[in-house]
Amino acid sequence: MDPAELLQSPLYSRACKNALRVMERLAAASIQRPGSVRHPDALAAETGASGPALEQAINLLRLAGLVEKPRAAEGGVRLARAASRISMLDVVQAIDGAGLWARCILGLAECSDEDPCPAHDVWKKTRALLEHQLKSQSMADLAEAVGRRRRTRRSGSVRSRRRR
Repeated sequence: MDPAELLQSPLYSRACKNALRVMERLAAASIQRPGSVRHPDALAAETGASGPALEQAINLLRLAGLVEKPRAAEGGVRLARAASRISMLDVVQAIDGAGLWARCILGLAECSDEDPCPAHDVWKKTRALLEHQLKSQSMADLAEAVGRRRRTRRSGSVRSRRRR
């Protein structure tokens, strides 16, 4: 599965999706220039997140040790370690918590092997695969996948304008 497709999942909260987008933008910047610092205003413009939503994501990511605010950066933020060393699972757990994997996919309060919902067996297998996928995909992988998609869209729109 393309890591960028994971951003569309209905499993994650809006805050988690915002955090994944922020981390993707920070990863893309750090791949081009290690240690890059980005200002929250630029991140908000690029991710479409509101100022408060962005600050919430940054604060949770900072508490999880995934980003840092260098003193000399005047409000800027950067990855706390290399993008290749931060998994997508690290980000999901920082925002939505580890409980995501224990929740019922249908939203039922009680769902277990003893008292399963109709989707329990499928979700039990799927969540293990999804957790593995998120753990094996780094923020560098996500940044590269999103960059590929952007380049493909741009080249497609250029080709369609040329045909007119």
